[in-house]
Amino acid sequence: MKNLLEIIMPASLTVVAGAIAICLFTLGDHLTPEPVAEETSTCAGMGPLEPVRQAQPLPPGVDPAAVAVGDALFKGNCAQCHAVNDVVVGPALGGITKRRPMAWLIPWVKNSSKLVASGDEYAVKLFNQYQQQQMPSFQLTNAEIQAIIYYINSQEGVPKAAPVAVDAVAYAPSETVSGQ
Repeated sequence: MKNLLEIIMPASLTVVAGAIAICLFTLGDHLTPEPVAEETSTCAGMGPLEPVRQAQPLPPGVDPAAVAVGDALFKGNCAQCHAVNDVVVGPALGGITKRRPMAWLIPWVKNSSKLVASGDEYAVKLFNQYQQQQMPSFQLTNAEIQAIIYYINSQEGVPKAAPVAVDAVAYAPSETVSGQ
């Protein structure tokens, strides 16, 4: 039995090594690593963030990546009811930092109902002006809210993208189905 193992083991190892060599030779081009693309900013599983077209220069110290994060957060949390330059369900948000300080905006975004209930004059005015439509509370961090506001500030005065014209193509079948 010992003699048989001494013959079979080296032979089987040679066969396995040969098979590996053939695979490496055949797949050699596919095993080289592809060049790594430039790293892009991402936000909470939303994929790569596109550069943001802006009308206003960013204030000193504001990172363009924070504006891109704010863009994604705005679209995911605010755009259903707000636009920067137009009234939607809620007010247009352009110029918001000229109307209210950041110290007021952060608690407002986190829980507007609490500010209204506290009797805050501006909060009550907004609540009444928009048919007592209650803004939902958001579980965003202060930094995320600031990023949204940086994005809003960068978009003041940016015109809406023009709708893309789609040429209508008439459908006219060239042949009729026969045989019925």
